[in-house]
Amino acid sequence: MSTIAPTVSEFEVDVATALPFGDERNWISAAIYEPEGEPRAVLVVWPGGSYDRRYWTWDALPGYDFASWAAARGFAVVAADHLGVGRSSKPAAVDEVNFVTMAAAADRFVAAVRARFGDGTPIVGVGHSLGGALTVVAQAEHRTYDRIGVLGMTHGAKGSVTGGVGEGAEARAAALQQAPTFLEDFEAGYAIGYRKENHSWLYFEDTPAAVKAADDATAAAWPRQAYVDGLTVGYSAEFAARVESPVFLAFGDHDIPEEPRDDVAFYRASDDITLLVLADAAHCHTFASTREVLWDRLVGWAID
Repeated sequence: MSTIAPTVSEFEVDVATALPFGDERNWISAAIYEPEGEPRAVLVVWPGGSYDRRYWTWDALPGYDFASWAAARGFAVVAADHLGVGRSSKPAAVDEVNFVTMAAAADRFVAAVRARFGDGTPIVGVGHSLGGALTVVAQAEHRTYDRIGVLGMTHGAKGSVTGGVGEGAEARAAALQQAPTFLEDFEAGYAIGYRKENHSWLYFEDTPAAVKAADDATAAAWPRQAYVDGLTVGYSAEFAARVESPVFLAFGDHDIPEEPRDDVAFYRASDDITLLVLADAAHCHTFASTREVLWDRLVGWAID
């Protein structure tokens, strides 16, 4: 393991031509963490709802910075903000910023990442929660990555978290009704998710109070339609069924789905699926005491 700090640089890609927003300038912004020498693989990592790229570069307290940890082990990490999130652009037509357009922006962005590192370096997409759903959508629609890691994102019933019911239009109506309960100002369009109210399922019981408090301070606005899409029962499963690449699935043993092993069945077109159920972890695995178990498995799988 390298003891030299990674080289960190900003990386911004114009994605306007991939989007249906006319001449409006739109971009994806990221921070690239590079190791010594040629990277073993490039991990393009995306945050989940209410988070921006800082989920993967979290340095408010020592030991939680995945990007630096992975770079020390020879991997390049591209910590990106989704379209409509963080330092990336926020299109004026907020309700058109949904799973499909956000995935299209990600695909254009990753094409630039691939060009930067060269075709011989594996490009691995990794997303947490809603970021995992968007990684799945990009892979199904565009085959953006060589393989994908989907962390904490279930395509099945979400029980007490969503309470969504029905199918089709009924499921969409239920999602529209519930999405405002997850966002502080749904009418704003780009809205910040409630954080403190959801501590019980975001963090395992042994997560230090100082970590929770510092994490609350990073809450980021998201486009509201991403929450509606994510809460619509059955919608993301349509995309999962079309993913053909290798898939790494990970859940905490106190995560959203009651039966995380059931999610394997959603990836019907992939014949290479790895599942990890992480002990002593809730939904935000990066803050679990066992996080390095997941990190070790993920980077090993990326080059397997």
